Amino acid sequence: MKENYIFFDTKEALTDEEILFILNLCEELLSPPTIAYINQTKEVIERPVTSYLDKETLKAFSRNKYGIEYQSEAEKPSIRITKSAGSGLICIPLVEKDKYHLTKKMALKLVEGINLKGLSVSPVDFYSYRDRYRINSRTYDFPGLYWLQYYDAEEFKKQGGKAILDNPYIDAQLIKDGIFIQVGETPYDFQTPEGEDRMTKANAAMPPVVNE
Repeated sequence: MKENYIFFDTKEALTDEEILFILNLCEELLSPPTIAYINQTKEVIERPVTSYLDKETLKAFSRNKYGIEYQSEAEKPSIRITKSAGSGLICIPLVEKDKYHLTKKMALKLVEGINLKGLSVSPVDFYSYRDRYRINSRTYDFPGLYWLQYYDAEEFKKQGGKAILDNPYIDAQLIKDGIFIQVGETPYDFQTPEGEDRMTKANAAMPPVVNE
């Protein structure tokens, strides 16, 4: 089974309002969870749940600065949020090959709804894909292009600013003070010769990194 991983980081620690926004989004778009894990200083509390908005779980999470995880049964989503670090991961199993549209919908809602520093969604087979950027990385947070990505204003400037819009191999839109970029129609495109060629050309057509 293939999976999409949405990685995101906020500019500061996640607020209670941002956490509720993320969990409401999961409640709207994903299958219900079965277990919640609340990370404490010396232990992890495990609770059976049927909702991402489980009241007792949220109460416990609001009292600590660590993290919360929700997991579902096999072939269903899982999420992890670390409040103090302002970071999160949402795993969406692609049970049906066309489920990638759900990943893009969630990614765009996250960009529009919370104060993100950055977001990325790799093509399927994430770890083998990431190996291509071990040499000649562009920036620390975004060494190269992924299937989907969002740069905040600072990263947008580092990556070349509005010159990015001249790249003919990407689809890009300005959102808030940053830019949302997509390379290829689906996260499976990279597995085809045509998709690999487009990704290679898209990376080559990116403007030079701006170092200040």
